[in-house]
Amino acid sequence: MEKNTGTGVKISIVQALQRTKRMLMRDWVLSDEPTSDTSLYYKPPSGLGKNENQILALEASIESVDFVDVHADVTFVDLSKAKTVGRLCDIIWAGIPDDYKVR
Repeated sequence: MEKNTGTGVKISIVQALQRTKRMLMRDWVLSDEPTSDTSLYYKPPSGLGKNENQILALEASIESVDFVDVHADVTFVDLSKAKTVGRLCDIIWAGIPDDYKVR
């Protein structure tokens, strides 16, 4: 894991959830912010209606845009386990080195 060498950037789980929601709204052009229990797979109105390939494609946004400052590292295997917005956030959170987390 990379050490937090002077950047001073730290993130809380609440901030990670907000970043996750903003990322989904931007990447998937959502009109309303999803809640943490919103399904990624179920069709609207109970979910976002996405398929596994669309969820796996989030890796690029996670690692190079939305969580690049906290060095998030996620894998396709991990992302494929995400069924809800909250679970996606948990997976991203697990991929952030501890040096960048506010506990």
